[in-house]
Amino acid sequence: MASIPKDLRPKAYASLELLLDVIHATRTLVQADLESIAIHLCVAEATMRPVLADPARVDELSTTDRAPEDWRGSITMLQVADRLDMPRETVRRKVKQLIERGLLYADDKGRIRSTPNLDNPTVASAIGDVHDAVRRYRERLAKYDIDC
Repeated sequence: MASIPKDLRPKAYASLELLLDVIHATRTLVQADLESIAIHLCVAEATMRPVLADPARVDELSTTDRAPEDWRGSITMLQVADRLDMPRETVRRKVKQLIERGLLYADDKGRIRSTPNLDNPTVASAIGDVHDAVRRYRERLAKYDIDC
């Protein structure tokens, strides 16, 4: 019988706990099924990626509620479907619902972006919950002397 690395079980448990905490925090915001939550997270990550890629932009944005549109990223529905391994029609239908609810929007080229809503108290609370979950994840692994 092969032995497993000593840190594998703690990493697996902590990772699953973090994933479930992120899903729970996002569900309170999106208030939808798991597929819609995954789509929302995928689009939000694509929207924020260009801003977070430049530390100077992050510093500059610390005094404003919204990033300029030309700094924000976007993603196509096909890219969402590929990244999440979901049927295109499911992604199209769920994106349409998220747009109708004001959580996502399509730009003039049909690319999808998350709604700039960091000034919304519910969004801020969900982000705080995720941040707390990441802190707990790091603390749990630190108990086992596992760097993260």
